Amino acid sequence: MRSSVVAVVLTLATATIPATARAGSKTHERSKIVGDTATAEWDYTAGNVSTYVNVIVTDNNEDGTAGPSETALVSLTINQWDNLTNNVLLAGVAYVDGPQNFDFSIDKDLGTATLHVRNAIFEDDSSFTFFNVDIDLTWTATAEATAMKSHTNFKGPGFKFNSQFQGTFRDGVATGSIAGKNTQFTPVPSTTGQLQHNKFGSMTLTTQTP
Repeated sequence: MRSSVVAVVLTLATATIPATARAGSKTHERSKIVGDTATAEWDYTAGNVSTYVNVIVTDNNEDGTAGPSETALVSLTINQWDNLTNNVLLAGVAYVDGPQNFDFSIDKDLGTATLHVRNAIFEDDSSFTFFNVDIDLTWTATAEATAMKSHTNFKGPGFKFNSQFQGTFRDGVATGSIAGKNTQFTPVPSTTGQLQHNKFGSMTLTTQTP
């Protein structure tokens, strides 16, 4: 789960890197991202139907200050299949962009977090249909916080990239409801869960030779 969140951060950061620069010029790009994140996965079987659910919510802010920004998002994945027939019953995703479209709060000590979403549009790729999903989840930490730091340097022709990542993580469990299509997809506590506070900074130097 940590790698998936770092990937979200890196996606936001690399989006600021310029594709081109003027001949003979040097271009510096700096990025600093601060944000809180909560993740959870469910993997359970009821009768002959198995269900996998993954939720990621993050309020990453690209201006380097705490608090939600337009890059805040919720990602929901649901897969269901029949173990007897091996038929896929449901497989798709829903994305909610922008903090105005969902309610996410997390304690400073990463002890608890809540997420509320109304009428997220879920795209079922197995049937090429859409339906609305409501999300009401609460995370509760089950372990002490741990820290992770990383430092990356990359150098190529006309290109230098330096990045630093610092994160605080607490494992936890998510409970609540993810409901749509007259179905409650999370009737049990999550199999895994995590609460996070992440800081990412990068500097890019691009040199365009004549």
